[in-house]
Amino acid sequence: MLQFDTDETRAFWEKACLATGVDPQTAHHAGTFAEPVSSDRAAFVDALAAMARDGTKRGTAHMLLQFVTEEIRIREPGDCWIVTTTQGKPLCVVEITAVAITPFEDVGEAFAASEGEGDLSVEHWRGAHIDYFKKQCARWGRLWHDRQPIVCESFDLIYP
Repeated sequence: MLQFDTDETRAFWEKACLATGVDPQTAHHAGTFAEPVSSDRAAFVDALAAMARDGTKRGTAHMLLQFVTEEIRIREPGDCWIVTTTQGKPLCVVEITAVAITPFEDVGEAFAASEGEGDLSVEHWRGAHIDYFKKQCARWGRLWHDRQPIVCESFDLIYP
């Protein structure tokens, strides 16, 4: 996840809070759904952000290992996320509605469909995520396994 704390994301947050009535002190962060490891990957990550803005994407998943390794607080229901492009441009705000930590091999159909990608099947979800997760493990000097804990976050679009 790329994270952005810029004048632009702070101003976007202020506008979102005014428009929605969300308390500006609500736990929030600004960032992408994934890291772009190449220019073609950046276009994909930006497309995911657009899917959240359009309401198609209502879930995202990260390895628990990423939160631990990068010392990122695990989001909780009620937290907000200013979804940005890979260049840091804010597109929308989502509110976390549920967080579940589940082994990769146990992620189910409903959550896979909530990510809004491909044919919405868990098979597609696993295929789309496994290479990315394996590359992250390699970068951190960890071995991948299908029981790797995955943080499955569900969210609702609240702004715009």
